[in-house]
Amino acid sequence: MNDPAAPRKPKGWPLLAISLLVVLLAGFLVLKWRRKDEGPAIVKEAPVSTKPVEPPPSVSPSVTPEPAPNVSKPGDAEFEQHVKALRKALEDKNWDDAAAALGAAKKLRADDAQLKGLEEQLAEGRKKDDLARAEVAKAEETRRKRDLAWAVEKERIEKEERGKDLWDAAMKSLDKFKQDYPDIERDQNYISTVDQVKSRQAEADALFKKDFKTAQDHLAAGRFAQAFGTAEGALLFYPERKPVVRAFQEGVREAQMEKSMVRIPETTCWVGSDKVEDEKPLRQLKLPAFLIDKYEVSNEDYYAFTASTGHPVPVYWLPARKPPKGLERHPIFMVTWDDAAAYAKWAGKRLPTAEEWEVAARGIDKREFPWGDDFLLKDDKYACNCLEYWQVNKNENPGTRPVESFEHGVSAFGVYNMGGNVWEWTATAAPATGAKPPPEFRILKGGSFMTPAKAIRCANVYAEDPRLSHPDVGFRCVRDVK
Repeated sequence: MNDPAAPRKPKGWPLLAISLLVVLLAGFLVLKWRRKDEGPAIVKEAPVSTKPVEPPPSVSPSVTPEPAPNVSKPGDAEFEQHVKALRKALEDKNWDDAAAALGAAKKLRADDAQLKGLEEQLAEGRKKDDLARAEVAKAEETRRKRDLAWAVEKERIEKEERGKDLWDAAMKSLDKFKQDYPDIERDQNYISTVDQVKSRQAEADALFKKDFKTAQDHLAAGRFAQAFGTAEGALLFYPERKPVVRAFQEGVREAQMEKSMVRIPETTCWVGSDKVEDEKPLRQLKLPAFLIDKYEVSNEDYYAFTASTGHPVPVYWLPARKPPKGLERHPIFMVTWDDAAAYAKWAGKRLPTAEEWEVAARGIDKREFPWGDDFLLKDDKYACNCLEYWQVNKNENPGTRPVESFEHGVSAFGVYNMGGNVWEWTATAAPATGAKPPPEFRILKGGSFMTPAKAIRCANVYAEDPRLSHPDVGFRCVRDVK
């Protein structure tokens, strides 16, 4: 049994608690000592704002405003990054990038005031860009249409105007195209075409003026056929000068009528005879007044025709294609009826009928020969170039004589060489003969240097194949009186 007065033995836990406290205190002291050796701890301070501090708004003395908290909103840095990208894209006119940056910024801060102005800049920039692109597209379409139209017009000018030496028309077409497409004047192809046309136009103008001046000189010298033909030849260089040439040629004809054509009045004359079958009957007739060439068409007259038209030349002109020297004023020969008709048309005249020819040769007194009833003149002088003439003048070579020769053998109205020299084609038809004849023959009048006196009689007619040419057949022309 325990003695209640005996001292009690302490239990173990108080000792354990005291030991733990000692250990903790020692650890605390060690830790503090180490921190002291490492230096004082660096304490970071909040950054000081460099923005000017706005004065607080005035408030009522009775109300004390609360200070605004200096706290950044979430996403400020990202928002500013998008705004910066937006401004850069607007500056570079990258509208799609700008729109993307604007959309991203709006997601963070849709009500930000600066975004409204930037959005308006974006809309205005896009609008201007769209308008500029539309103008470029329009200009490109216009240029495309212009180039297509120019290709067509240039081909037409080359074929229809330049190809036909129509220089005035070509320049007019080029000017008209420039009016329709003003910017074409900067096109090098157009410029080159204009320069070429102007150059050719100037060259043609110089050649035309040279020939036209020669034609005027011929007219002044009384060389009417040469004047007429040279003026016609000038048209080969400048066809558009036709009104000028035609007016000049009409003046040549008027001058020619006065000096180289004879007026046959409207009067009753005798034609035909009762002596030869194909000359019957002897009769009187009254023809309208007309003009007839005073002389037979000469070689130089016919040369003016061939030079200006390119008509084939007589064989005796070859190879030079012009009259042999010394024969310029001799009558043309070796020509068919078609050749004679072509010349007459070119000269603004026509071939005479057999009746007109005979009236011009015979007059009103029924004479046998153009100069009278007797073949030989006084002192046995010959009045024409005929076979009998060459039988007497054997010291000369038979052939044609100048158209102004035998002035003592002119007709009743003053026409030269209506007897002899060369036969003359008329417009009068006659029945065709032979194995393969043409549709009709044509009447020849007047005889030639190869025929005797009976063929030179005014009433004599000789039908010939119009397709044939002879060394003693020529012609003269007539013209109606207006």
